[in-house]
Amino acid sequence: MTFTKLPKAISAEELLSTPLPPVKWIIPGLLPAGLALFAGPSKAGKSWLALWLCLQIAQGNPVWNREIEPRTVIYFSLEDTFNRLQNRIFQLIDGGDAPERLILQTECPSIGQGLEEQIDSLIYTYSDVGMIVIDTLQKVRVSDGNGGMYANDYKEAGALKKLADKYGICILLIHHLRKQSAADPFDQISGSTGLMGVADTSWVMQRKRMSQTADILLTGRDMDDRTLHLREDNCIWTLEDEETAEEREIRVVPDYLWKAAEYIESVGNWQGTASELLAAAGIENAKPNQFTYNMAKYFDKVFEPKGIHYKTHRKNKVRLLSFYGDDGDGGDDDIDITQLSGWGIPERPSPSSPSSLGALERSKHGRSVATGQPAEKPTGTAPNPCEAASA
Repeated sequence: MTFTKLPKAISAEELLSTPLPPVKWIIPGLLPAGLALFAGPSKAGKSWLALWLCLQIAQGNPVWNREIEPRTVIYFSLEDTFNRLQNRIFQLIDGGDAPERLILQTECPSIGQGLEEQIDSLIYTYSDVGMIVIDTLQKVRVSDGNGGMYANDYKEAGALKKLADKYGICILLIHHLRKQSAADPFDQISGSTGLMGVADTSWVMQRKRMSQTADILLTGRDMDDRTLHLREDNCIWTLEDEETAEEREIRVVPDYLWKAAEYIESVGNWQGTASELLAAAGIENAKPNQFTYNMAKYFDKVFEPKGIHYKTHRKNKVRLLSFYGDDGDGGDDDIDITQLSGWGIPERPSPSSPSSLGALERSKHGRSVATGQPAEKPTGTAPNPCEAASA
């Protein structure tokens, strides 16, 4: 297939009718061509891992169960000496052959002061370059004091991305994390959001000091978010497990939701309170309000795949939950939180919930659920939809 170089401006019709090259992967599914960030804590083993990746790619050896096409790799190890690199390579290859495709440098100019020209020269010399590693990014940065941190980060990273895109290679920048914690691990990358904004792919390494295990979180424009669970053995990081973002979300779903879904699936249509459902399903490690909250939060992951639908209705402080299958009669007058429709009261409760049945019978005869006395006439005020989340 012949690929056409596109102009700077193109119509959507022409774009869709023009064959384009697929994403070029250095490590399939994990590291595409473009600018990539690999950030982790200080002394966490980033350089050992980066050097091992360089050796595997230069030799065409598998990386974490993925076949690799051998390519020339240029490794700017700017915090090391050749003596240290020699010792590390001896340990990593363990008596094997050292690849000629791995080119090592311990010095280089900074961004805007000759680095770009040196990369041009190296790519001209080694025509099959697939990846360039710069360890670390801070060693090639020069702050000119003009503009803010975001502008400087974006400018410097953008200069390297331009080279990566020009030659269709991956430039991998080894970087550090802030010491401050953050809800989003990628917010721990040192510097401004300009770095991650420019990068096509970002890796964040999470490792406790002296631990033999670590996680690498990955995100990028050309790949699905995922997490790699690694174990270090003799300075080589092996893959124990990996999961996508969706698999990671499913993993945090409380066990009692799966148990409740299995129970509802076994009995068919069910109606009652959260407390009654917990008792019927034999669930002891969840409170009713906790169950109701998490049920709504994870409903699309636990119940919907089993064809279970859910409606809720409230009367005299009694919250009833109604579950029914695809062929069940959900009724049109109840609240279906999966559809966000209107409010209503069911005509009859399920026989599986006797306490709820009694509550409804008393309400039909004008009696208060709490006291058994005649209830006040309704004022006609519609129930508050925000109460749907309460237990």
